[in-house]
Amino acid sequence: MSAYDPPASGEGSLDPMGLGAISDRLAERLVPALRARMRWVRFTTAMAVGAVATESLADEQPHDGVSTPAICFEWLLIEAFVRRIERALPSDVPGSQKTRTAINRGERLSRQTYLNSPRVFGFYGVYKPFAVDAGVLTKDLAPAERCVELVRAWEHDHGLTGFADEAPDTEGGAIRRRVHEEVRAALQKGSLTVATGAQLLGRLATTLRPDKAAPTEAAVLRRLLTDPRHEHRAELALLLAGDDRIATEPQLLTAVRKHASQELGRIIDAVVSYEKLAVLVNAAFRLLCSVSYSLGGQPLTAAHIADDEMLGRCAREIPELFKRAADRVAEVTHDIDLEQRLGEFVYPRSPKDLAEFVLHHHEQVQAGKPGGKQSWFEPLRDGWVVRPPYGSPERPDLNNFVHPVRVHTLRNFIGATS
Repeated sequence: MSAYDPPASGEGSLDPMGLGAISDRLAERLVPALRARMRWVRFTTAMAVGAVATESLADEQPHDGVSTPAICFEWLLIEAFVRRIERALPSDVPGSQKTRTAINRGERLSRQTYLNSPRVFGFYGVYKPFAVDAGVLTKDLAPAERCVELVRAWEHDHGLTGFADEAPDTEGGAIRRRVHEEVRAALQKGSLTVATGAQLLGRLATTLRPDKAAPTEAAVLRRLLTDPRHEHRAELALLLAGDDRIATEPQLLTAVRKHASQELGRIIDAVVSYEKLAVLVNAAFRLLCSVSYSLGGQPLTAAHIADDEMLGRCAREIPELFKRAADRVAEVTHDIDLEQRLGEFVYPRSPKDLAEFVLHHHEQVQAGKPGGKQSWFEPLRDGWVVRPPYGSPERPDLNNFVHPVRVHTLRNFIGATS
């Protein structure tokens, strides 16, 4: 199964303490239009190339009733990657594992053999927010105002002049026509039909591989990333440029904070202060999961956790961390209401009382999810027991953020444009 085609979660297994929404909104202020699951900025170029080549196919009726020109171009490009540069292909390319499985079975990519939800987990789904925000694509995945600029840079770097204009008697124009023909054929048949030995696959794979942006294209991508419309993202990107050391997001934000402008500094402070609160709120809950798991089905009671050092730290520090986070967030936005979502954490509690409140808060979060979700814990005699899917022998990590805040994504993107 592809790394970007995870199983559906039917029991509310994500965000058990309801901390993610605020983190995501703060991350949007820090690094707008990017997402934590993005890795390769060059997929923006691939989407631009596909949009230009297939624009006239928007009204073509698909044989399978579902697939679009964008999805069929994605089939074409991902199959090109796997067939032509598999050993050099990064492991986190959306859809590559599904494609490899299909090829090994002697099958071609189609609705049945590719990702179950390509509009979400394929590279168009993953990278669309940035491509649309940057003006490369419209929301309907048609070429937008910056699309041709990016395609011309790509064609210049790879000797494919004529692609953007479909110029006759040029290699670029010929490749554009071939892409158009193969995408149209895939729409009409419901699967790829391009010959597995076609030169087109090799040309697409080598000129659009995710990790190899040539200078002209890289310069355009950098301009998109540092667009002054997002001045704080642009500033942060340039502060991160050239920093290729292995570091966590907290470490990276600490390093750039001293060089940040006043306004960017406020946003960083809001993000960091909220994540510090989230770390301990999450730790209190995950600790209960860990201790309950260690009891092997016996009920978890107050006696088991009353003297736990980590829970004691959570009880001592959470109220002050909440106040600090509320103040820092209020300095950058009034659209995020910590009081409404997490306000009860401001009150001091003993470790025992905190454990009980954490379980109560978790139950409320689960019940408030669409359709209502079960608690991770079930009552048993005079205590609780964690349900089998959610127990873990590992105690919580207090040294990293609970949520990715897109700093790694931005650093990867800006690094690829150097």
